[in-house]
Amino acid sequence: MKGTQLTSSPLARSNPCLSSSRSLPCRPAHLAIQRLPVRANAGGEAKPTADTSPALKGVWYAAELFGKIVGKQQVEANPSPQKKMTRDEMIDSIRADYAKNYFVSGAGEMAAYAEDCVFADPFVAFPGTKRFKQNVSNLGGQMQDIKLKVYDFQFEGDNKVHTKWRFSCILNLPWKPLLAAAGGTTHVLDLERGQIVEHIEQWDIEPSKVVSQLFKPSAAMPSSNLETFLLSSSDNDPKGMWAAASPFVIRLSLGLIAASTLGSKLLTGEVNVELLLVSLFSLVVSLSTEVLKFARGMQGGETGTGGRF
Repeated sequence: MKGTQLTSSPLARSNPCLSSSRSLPCRPAHLAIQRLPVRANAGGEAKPTADTSPALKGVWYAAELFGKIVGKQQVEANPSPQKKMTRDEMIDSIRADYAKNYFVSGAGEMAAYAEDCVFADPFVAFPGTKRFKQNVSNLGGQMQDIKLKVYDFQFEGDNKVHTKWRFSCILNLPWKPLLAAAGGTTHVLDLERGQIVEHIEQWDIEPSKVVSQLFKPSAAMPSSNLETFLLSSSDNDPKGMWAAASPFVIRLSLGLIAASTLGSKLLTGEVNVELLLVSLFSLVVSLSTEVLKFARGMQGGETGTGGRF
């Protein structure tokens, strides 16, 4: 895993805002900072940083549930009162967290964050540093080849730190999807409490496009029918999707034929003719597809899947 780079870029070396947490608040004229306030509804509850559909929110909650199921590390609440930090100490803590890929792996201490810090991204918003750390720890364990580069680190006034970053990884699923995004995070400091009270992410890519990456294999040449089906789906290729699914349809059709004859006979004393006819039709079509794929493969031609077989 590559560590986070905070000041290795030419921009970082030439920008005094990136070199020290003790820098005076500054904002070069040629670098516009996008302000990312946490929005609130009528009840004062924090809202996501984008108007995301309920379906995409559902994907986020499903990912959180998946992380809880596969996660092995349990994040414990801090039993001792949090230390009140100075502004410089909070900024140094932010830098240390980035150096450990904190919002990808959950490995950072996040010592400067209030227990009730509000975390917001394009999908959801919620209070609770423990929940945030648990989520990123769970999902971070399912990521490989993580690359996170922080290429901008700026201050706005005394109580805001803006960062910009690029991120990519391979997700540990059977088809190995590649996730990649760029964006920025605003860290809001409460100088009286001596803690960070808001962590606001904004992405430079639409949330729906990030979700679509989950279903696209990273390999240029898929190695299984599942990878081929997902790659065809992401390319809007129905012929490729059917060709990849036909072996599964053959097995499914055979099972349904058995169920509509033997199983139905045992249960009701009659053959389920409708189910039998549908199963026979699916079997014939899928077998024909496999024969066509084999014939075209023998001739060295296309197989109807964009050359993926």
